[in-house]
Amino acid sequence: MQHPTPPVSAEANSPIWQIEYAGLDALLLRFAETPSHLLSQRITAASRYCLQHPAITQVTPAYASLLIEFDLLQTQAETLLQALRPALEQVFQAPTDRLTQGSLLEIPVSYTGEDLAWVAQACGLSVTDVIEYHSQTTYLVYALGFAPGFAYLGEVDARLCLPRRRHPRTQVPAGSLALADRQTAIYPQTSPGGWHLIGHTPVKLYDPQRQAPSLLQPGDQVRFHALATDALQQACLDLRNRYPERFALRSTEAQADA
Repeated sequence: MQHPTPPVSAEANSPIWQIEYAGLDALLLRFAETPSHLLSQRITAASRYCLQHPAITQVTPAYASLLIEFDLLQTQAETLLQALRPALEQVFQAPTDRLTQGSLLEIPVSYTGEDLAWVAQACGLSVTDVIEYHSQTTYLVYALGFAPGFAYLGEVDARLCLPRRRHPRTQVPAGSLALADRQTAIYPQTSPGGWHLIGHTPVKLYDPQRQAPSLLQPGDQVRFHALATDALQQACLDLRNRYPERFALRSTEAQADA
């Protein structure tokens, strides 16, 4: 893969980054830096800036990279690169207090996962401790991947750090709250999975009929609200009322065209 730009670091507090070609219609920003909350904020800011360019069709932020896809009928890679680079340098030099925070969503959860007791034992904790440590942390959405709407959240309290299951399950129910290593996530659909299941939520993380199918976006922050099972539905309704734009459906015409 070619490297059209040399590594750039404008200031001591700026990430070292470079842009690579990723095929004919995409550019890939790579960051020579350990993933962190601050780096994720800068990647999110770069994503928002890039989406303002009329030729850019999609951006995919990750832990330490940003994929930028564009319309070849509107621009070429070199032209887009020249247009983006000065602005991206400004984004990466911006003071931290000027970086926009994502939304904070509180997701209701019943901590009744089938691995909860095992996780507690493996960590040398009580079940109550596991629930407390997991639900009192504010998590950052670092990236979407693995499956549509699957949001990688971090970082989990170090006292709950466990490796993935040795033998993944062939089916994990949709809505399962799980953890592995320093990450936690909710499975949006029923799928295979190797993380430890500690809870469940009825909140729909992914719906292709919504204007924004994925409920969570990179840069968002998430807290989990521990509730009894019979209180979950009302809490889900409260969440929908608090963030109606996140649950808004596409128009009938748009659904018909899809």
